Amino acid sequence: MGRDESTPEAVYSRRSGVDIEWLPATKQFRVVSEMEDGHHRLRLTMVVDKVTSRIREIGAEMPGVPDPICGRAAGLLTELVGKAATPGIMRELGGEWAQAGCTHLKDLFRAACYCLPQAHAARGREELTAFFPGLTEEQLYKIFFWFRPDMLGSCIRYSEGSPFLEQVRAAPVPEGAEKLRAAIPRPAGSNSADQG
Repeated sequence: MGRDESTPEAVYSRRSGVDIEWLPATKQFRVVSEMEDGHHRLRLTMVVDKVTSRIREIGAEMPGVPDPICGRAAGLLTELVGKAATPGIMRELGGEWAQAGCTHLKDLFRAACYCLPQAHAARGREELTAFFPGLTEEQLYKIFFWFRPDMLGSCIRYSEGSPFLEQVRAAPVPEGAEKLRAAIPRPAGSNSADQG
């Protein structure tokens, strides 16, 4: 009896995920990005400063790879130490990182960076609601955008003219919050105009 040509047949499966922990003693995030499929098992771990988003430590375990040479790609991660894991980092990486290495390791790094803003938001929400009881979501985001103006325009909810962004801009600032804004380091020559 032959195979039923009308029945779908599984040919590939990939499991991946990102977990982020808060390290209170050092005020850093530990990010673990993993993937596994029929040929690969990889885990990327990095430690990132909360305030600067700079990568302080990064490494990879590659216990499942199709060829021993694949393990050399983990050595390329060292050039990422000191860089800020913020939007645009993938574009600024060049040299051997862009031309060699491991596609899957690059994907894990991209996923780790992509998830970091969610960790910043979760940690910031905890800290701000402790400082300002009764803080509304709009007030929370007003303050969040002071610290992360790069997130403005990053999605449809945060784009110019969106109802949510209009509500954020109209929200009053909680009493005492302006002190936080004054403490934000500004690069030389930057425009400190109201971002939200």
